Amino acid sequence: MLGEQDTKLDAEAYPFVSYIPCEDVIAMDEDPLVAVRRKKKSSMHLGMKALKDSQIDALISMGNTGALMACARIHLKTLPHITRPALLTLVPSKGRETALLDVGASSGAKSSHFLQFAAMGIAYQKARGTENPKAGLLNIGSEAIKGPPELQKAYRALASLYEHFQGNIEARNAFDGLVDVLITDGFTGNILLKASEGIARFLLEELSDHCDFTSLKKKLDYSEYPGALLAGVQGLVIKCHGTGEPTALATSIENALTLIEKRFLQQLQKQLHLFFCKKEAL
Repeated sequence: MLGEQDTKLDAEAYPFVSYIPCEDVIAMDEDPLVAVRRKKKSSMHLGMKALKDSQIDALISMGNTGALMACARIHLKTLPHITRPALLTLVPSKGRETALLDVGASSGAKSSHFLQFAAMGIAYQKARGTENPKAGLLNIGSEAIKGPPELQKAYRALASLYEHFQGNIEARNAFDGLVDVLITDGFTGNILLKASEGIARFLLEELSDHCDFTSLKKKLDYSEYPGALLAGVQGLVIKCHGTGEPTALATSIENALTLIEKRFLQQLQKQLHLFFCKKEAL
């Protein structure tokens, strides 16, 4: 565990927790690039270095997303075939949990980036036990000609590369359970994610006065889902929900342990190799 000196005593109360005090703190409202350059003794820098040096198996952060991304790019290499990492998170949908990416690592994307996101999302779902994950592109219409040129290029490429590609998925159908992997750029994905969280919270609050809906609450409460995985770097990095809720942190820790036990990074690299070898063969 890494953090400020004044929280060290609280952490040391648990015998299984080791604590590394950090002199610098990157606040949520700081400019990520400026903070990362100036605050070399922050928990993000020290945590990424520990991950790079194999002193830890995973890094979980509830801090500034932009700073986390910048630190990851400084300390960790990207995986083969990946030029732009993406934040991947699970969202509830009918009959399944859908991997949504990117949800905020970067804004805008080229067709090559969409392909990389697709490959990582497919590999992630395969690691979770889905044999042939269905994948789709988030778009403003279902037709292949919809959306900006880069999205149309990605559509054509995925249609030729991946037999389980389901085409474009409109936002209103994002939670219908049509796909296991939903691909978009970081700006659009972040808006979709936060809008869906807000709608879910509104509905749960409205329903709470009228009925017992424990199972529904568990399904729609985003703190019950693991934080976003920074897919595409050589290390397990998870951006936990910044709400400070203990449930969100505990779920992210459980997910990290599962990914470590299943050797997720090794599986991801294998699936990326298979995906892009097929692409090069076309």
